[in-house]
Amino acid sequence: MKLSLSFLALLVCLILSGTNSMAAQKQTFQQWLEHYGAWDRLENEYATENTEDSPEATLKRAQVYLNLNSPGKTLEIIEMTPAFEDRTLEAERLWLGGQAYRGLGDLSKSVLWFTQATTFMENSEAQRRLKDEPDLENIWHDVWLKMYWSYTANHTLSKATQKDALNLVTTVGQRVWNNDFWLASKSLLNGNQSELKEENTKYSAKATPASSPFLSSSDTALIAQAMASASLEKFDEANTHIDKISQETVKVFWKSIVAFLKNGNVPTNLDSFTTGNYLKANAFWAGNVLAPFSKSRSQWFLGNPQSGPWTQFRNNLLAMSLDDAKKAIDNELGSMLISEQTSALLTNFKLALTLSNGDIATSRTLWNSLNKNSLPISLRLAGLLTFKDNLNNVLPEKPAESYALYPIMTALSGAAGHDVNSQTEAPFWTTAPNDQLDSLSRDRYPLDRLLLLAYWQQLFNDKPSVELAKRSAFLFDDSSFGIQGLLYLANDAAKAKNLQLSAFYLNQIDEPTLPPNLKMSWLDIKTRIELDSGRQGAALDTYKDMVETGTPIPIMTRLRMALLYQQRKDYKAAQKELLSMWNNRGTMTTALQAETLFWLGEGEHAMRNTDKALDYYLQLAWQYPQENIWALTAMYRASLIYEKRGKYETAKRLLGTVIRNAARKEQREAAKARIDAINKKIGKQQDNKSTLAYPF
Repeated sequence: MKLSLSFLALLVCLILSGTNSMAAQKQTFQQWLEHYGAWDRLENEYATENTEDSPEATLKRAQVYLNLNSPGKTLEIIEMTPAFEDRTLEAERLWLGGQAYRGLGDLSKSVLWFTQATTFMENSEAQRRLKDEPDLENIWHDVWLKMYWSYTANHTLSKATQKDALNLVTTVGQRVWNNDFWLASKSLLNGNQSELKEENTKYSAKATPASSPFLSSSDTALIAQAMASASLEKFDEANTHIDKISQETVKVFWKSIVAFLKNGNVPTNLDSFTTGNYLKANAFWAGNVLAPFSKSRSQWFLGNPQSGPWTQFRNNLLAMSLDDAKKAIDNELGSMLISEQTSALLTNFKLALTLSNGDIATSRTLWNSLNKNSLPISLRLAGLLTFKDNLNNVLPEKPAESYALYPIMTALSGAAGHDVNSQTEAPFWTTAPNDQLDSLSRDRYPLDRLLLLAYWQQLFNDKPSVELAKRSAFLFDDSSFGIQGLLYLANDAAKAKNLQLSAFYLNQIDEPTLPPNLKMSWLDIKTRIELDSGRQGAALDTYKDMVETGTPIPIMTRLRMALLYQQRKDYKAAQKELLSMWNNRGTMTTALQAETLFWLGEGEHAMRNTDKALDYYLQLAWQYPQENIWALTAMYRASLIYEKRGKYETAKRLLGTVIRNAARKEQREAAKARIDAINKKIGKQQDNKSTLAYPF
């Protein structure tokens, strides 16, 4: 029998497809697992291999750990592996290191590893991979800014190395994204403002700031005196100096500084700055640049405020006239018995005393003879303003401490009329409408920290987003705005039940240093993480910490804890939380009000206070009929009480309403079942409108 040509063609196709199938089956088990994304099994395969790792196998294993969201293990492999001689393999090793550091949340190291990786790639390959990495353009921008701000705060020998790293990151950024920011940053970093694009200069001219308040030299001197007084904790005297300032808005700002130093509280009313369009002054307080000192301001004051002997000695000197105090200090300094530490403290005290009293001649001599970076922060600022010293001379010697203090000192110096970085930053008292904030921050002053903070605050207030929260948490991690970004991310992750990520964000925050409002938010998210992870005991402990803060507790947190107390049969504790909610029901939605009444009824029912339970159930059903689920459930629960009491007709009427109005079939069926049960108890169904029974 002859086969048709069409059948032969089909047979050939089947044979070929079978061959391809067999070829596919010749994959190694590792390749097959990789194809299906079974990374956990692939990890086991690599772990049990006995052969010495090739470079390719090492990189594959590192990639597997990345895919398993274990960047720490990836980094362990990458950093323990010596550099490869092959440029392609070395580029991949460095690239995986960059991804691992990004996975660990260390964006600065991530960018540096990516930068090194590009030196082993062709330009086209580097550009493709950098552009393909999610959100890397914004990260590159933010890391560069943070590196730049650290560089400007550094006055040690490592500054030259920092500049080299900045130039490398700049070169890659300009090569890949090539926008105005990278042109401006390169020019400003190297002091070549003339190289800025002409069109960029024209565009930024649209955002020319309005005239600033004029701070006279006498105003600056008054602020310096106030800060010297503050270093001695003479807050009333500091305010007396500030009251003499000619500009009202400036006066409000510095009174707020003194208030913060006294009690750690930031101003709640920023109208003076918002109505006057003082962008940087508003951003300073709205973002709480002083957040690191919210818990303790001891670094701003002379001596140890907690030391009784020091406080007594200080007060004795302050009670003297200036001349008598100076003589008393000089007599102590002339003694051969005092320690070097006491001598330095007395000299610093004399400086503060003379500065606060306007004795410039004496204070200048003292200032020039002191180790300035060991002075209290208030006194450093006072000296900086009075003698116009180089800012580097008053910054801490350790780069990390210098970086933390630098933005505070530059901002406060500018607020006192002494702008330190006039080449790259707008004057502190710049005024401009909000619609110019974008161009001011992005075009005219792209390196100005406070302007960027103001701009991002505006964006975040208008439309909060995870992306902006991530950027603010990274770039402004030492301000309340950055902390709010972390809390936003932690809350978002907790809502999505990504508890590990939520805990990661919370752990980035130094909780003991938080002001009360942010501390409450931190504890609230921690409570939810503990509840969702089944750690009820830990959640109760955290909730007790929330109560102890004395700050209003979020309504939904009270509800969660009330239900937990009920679950643990602690009905009195649950009742306390629910009654607290009910007493503040004006701030709650009607749905939440109805739910509160329901759980109050449930608690009373569980404690066998059925009369009180009925009160809550019936009040709910009458007052909130529109809240269908709660109203009908309350009526069903009330019917059970009436049924148990033998009030069958009342129970049936309540159940009848449930049957008519319930949206869910299960509710209707349950109500019908109860009516059937009641009918069996009472026999023939009657439609009496009264439960009155005649005994005779």
